[in-house]
Parts: sequence; C-alpha cells; structure tokens
Amino acid sequence: MARNLWLTDAEFCSIPIYYFTYTIIPVMKNLPFLLLVFCMSSLLNSCDGNKSGESASDGIKTISLPDAIGKERIVNLSEVAKSIQYIPLETSDSSLLGDISRPILEDGVFYVIISKGFNQNEYRMYHIDGSFKGKLGTIGRAKGELPQIEHFSLSFDPVTRNPMIYSINKLVEYDKDGNFIKEVYAPIDEGGNFRSFKLHKVGESYISMVSDMMANKFGVISFNSNKEIIAESPVGIVTGKKDENKSGEDVAGNQESMTISIGGVMTNSVVIISRHPTLYPYKTGFRFVADNGTEIYSLDEKLNITTHYNLDFGKYKIKTKATEDDWKRSIIFVAGFTCETDNYLFLTYNFGGNEPNGYTPPLVSAIYDKESEELILLKRADPNMRGFKNDLDNGAPFWPVHISNQGEMIMSLSAAKFIELSEKYDSPEMKKVAATLNENSNPVMVVVKLK
Repeated sequence: MARNLWLTDAEFCSIPIYYFTYTIIPVMKNLPFLLLVFCMSSLLNSCDGNKSGESASDGIKTISLPDAIGKERIVNLSEVAKSIQYIPLETSDSSLLGDISRPILEDGVFYVIISKGFNQNEYRMYHIDGSFKGKLGTIGRAKGELPQIEHFSLSFDPVTRNPMIYSINKLVEYDKDGNFIKEVYAPIDEGGNFRSFKLHKVGESYISMVSDMMANKFGVISFNSNKEIIAESPVGIVTGKKDENKSGEDVAGNQESMTISIGGVMTNSVVIISRHPTLYPYKTGFRFVADNGTEIYSLDEKLNITTHYNLDFGKYKIKTKATEDDWKRSIIFVAGFTCETDNYLFLTYNFGGNEPNGYTPPLVSAIYDKESEELILLKRADPNMRGFKNDLDNGAPFWPVHISNQGEMIMSLSAAKFIELSEKYDSPEMKKVAATLNENSNPVMVVVKLK
C-alpha cells in the first residue's frame, strides 16, 4: 500500500535512543525554556486489535506486544546465526579509540565515530581483520569538508556503497578509501532558520528531514543533485507553496505549558511534542519508524509511504497526554535500536515500571520472526547483558547494534569489558583474544554471521 506521507511540525532532535530527551535552550532573550522532546504524538493508522502476524487487507503485518508478554524465553544465538568471531581493533597512536557505541560494518570495513569535542567528532575506518584503514571526513569550510560531524550521520550510496556523511544542509560522498568524490547541498536557505538533517540518498535522489527550531516546524523533502525539490511534506514546508486541502491546525505547533520538577525545583515549562520519524538502515536503504512508534514504513523518491508493520501495544500504549503514572504503566518502543534482516526484526522495548516475569532491567530485547510471524521477548541469560544466549562458543550474550548489507551482525565491547567477560564465560576464542589485550587496548568487534 502506498499513500502520501504527511508529517506535521516538530522540534529537531537526533535519532532517539532512550525515546525522549530534554534540552534547555534560549527561545527568547533572557527567557529560557525547557524544551522536552517526546518522540510520541497522534496516531497514524494503528491496528491495536490484531494479534502478531495478522495482516490487514492491505498486507500490513501487526506485531503484537501483549501477545508476547508472559511467553518470554531464553533464545540461543544458534537459532538465528551460524558463526561468531572476535576482532580486536588495532591499537596505535594514530588509531586510539575510547568507548564506541554504534559501530557500522559495510563491505568489509568497520566505521566507528569518536568524540573530539562538541560536534567535532571523527569517523575512523578499520579493515575486517581489525587493522587501521584511515580516517573519513574532514572538519572545515572548504569544498569536501564538513562544518561538523554528528553521530548517526553516516550512510551509503544505494548502488556504489560509497560512504556518505551528512552535515549542516549537505551530504559529502567519499570513495571506499575515504577520498572526496562530491558534495550535494539540500535546497535550504543558508541564512534562514531551517536545517536539513538525516540526509541520505534514495535511488538517484535525496531525502532529508528539515526543521525550523524557532517556528516549531518539521517536514521531509526529496530533491535532486541540482537542489531542485521533487516533493515536500507537508506541502510548502520549504517552498512556501500552499496546500488548499490542509487545515490551519495541521501546521500549528503542538505545545502546551506544564509544571515539572527538575532537581526538586518546580518549573513552568513549554512542552513540544516531537513528530519526526526514526531511521534505521535496511539492505541498501532505510526504514522509518513513525514518530509515535506504532508503524514501520519506507519512502520512495516522491515521498510516498509504504507501511510494512504496525506495532500493537494494547493496554501498554502511551497516551497522547500522559501523566507520570501513565509513563510508568506504559511500554515504549526504542526505535533507535532497531535492526532488520530478510528473516527477522530485532526490536527493543523499554518496559519502565512493568516487570514481566521478574524482569528488573527496563530494556527488553525482542525478535520478530517474519516467517512464523511470532514476536519473542528475550529473557536475559545474564542479568547484566541483554540479548541472545551465546551457545555458539559459550561466550558472552550477544545483541546486534548494526547489521551489514552482507548479513553480518555486530556489537562492540571495550577491551576492559571483553577481558572481564572472557574470565566469566567458557569461550576458548574469547580467552585467546583477551590474552592479547590490556585495559588500554582498542575495543573488540563481535561479528556474528546470520544463517
């Protein structure tokens, strides 16, 4: 099913990891506001009454969380994977890393981002054997340089698989050795308040989220390499064109005043509800998770939306205007942790105050089997680590933070953590690799090959 995407105004924020954040910003001179960015809002087309696997007449599948609660089990890694490998990244003066959280593996190259100050991050590349390959992206104002490098700013050309980094209103493409190829600018007025972000390539065109922080406006545009807009949603978000079918309330800011406690101090604040989707890579493109966490869909070059999954929360769904008690009773889908393959969806839920079967940690891993159309909540084999029980080599539990286009799931462990886990688990390979490390060594990449 395809329908025209309609996204209304919202506040810019980076890809949500813990599903909501807050920031103190000066909205007017001498008038600080607390801007709470909740990644939730009005529903799109949810199917709350369906069970997992049940499809609507248009073929959209429903993933039912209530059906899975009470059936949690330990899931062995061998149920989805066939091999595991531990790859320590080369440690040298030119390649020294700190902790890394969201590495990427594509075409035999690891990409990791390290922080060198506010928005002064740096991408580094490592070969599949862990040896240092080089740096990617340069901070600066010249052609081929980036004014800043943000987390989650790396994507790949859908055809050539060349790495691309987006920054403020532009996307820079490199070859696989990190050499500059070209840059493409979003059709945004540099002197205005609009900003382009989450910019990536789809076919021969480009899709970008856009926002005006001060006016509380948010939208999506597609454009070509000549900065010509192909489509925009809502209509006029950048061009100023009017859509006669759009009502006035559709573009109004969704905000309200409320009193909250910060450090024990009651503060009257403006709450702005965020309505931007979360992106995660899938094959050579991206999937989008709706702002309310109830739909997973894809976009084409004309911003037509095709919905693939509805996520049903039943009684655990967060209300539009939720109280503190509502938040405690609700279960939130943490969209920023989503991974997908041909056979599975790897999902993360924040159970908050809900503790099914004695769960204490709030984050619960889940796997949706596309063939059996079953959602399984994973019990923790180790209370301190979520994910699959590693029965492939009796090593530490595993949960992917990224899945390559070649079907390789990865996660990273700091050297200190890897050494600690090698002593706890009976994996000969972990012990062998740990013997080559010290606490100051670079992280170890855990690479798991899917069946």
